[in-house]
Amino acid sequence: MANPLIFTPRGWVPRIIDFVLTLFGWGGFIWLFTTGLLKVLQTMPFSGPRPLVSGLSTLTLYIGIGLFNALLLIGWAKYNQLRFRTERRRRRPGLEPVEVARSFDISQRDVSLLSGSDRLRVYHDNDGHITQVEALREPA
Repeated sequence: MANPLIFTPRGWVPRIIDFVLTLFGWGGFIWLFTTGLLKVLQTMPFSGPRPLVSGLSTLTLYIGIGLFNALLLIGWAKYNQLRFRTERRRRRPGLEPVEVARSFDISQRDVSLLSGSDRLRVYHDNDGHITQVEALREPA
């Protein structure tokens, strides 16, 4: 997104926390996977392909369930695409400034500030209604 509406800068501390948690998650997954695989191979190294076949049948079942879910979701999406082909959503006509002012119970001046300024400070009361609009830079 080139010009986001709401700027939420993230500091370096949350980024580091996210990175560390991601590393722990992947490390745990890899450790559990390799531990389980090595345990199967160590407990029955000479018993032939029988234990691996049971593991493969379980894996095949999981893959089958995943494919079924994928086909179900794709089928549902295609069904809706065909069903609503003629009912495409159209852009609604824009509201007039008078309608916006009436809807939000604010003045025409506040509406012009909201639509013309790129940086604002909007004040609200305890019920969430707009009480004041202040432009941080004058509209261009």
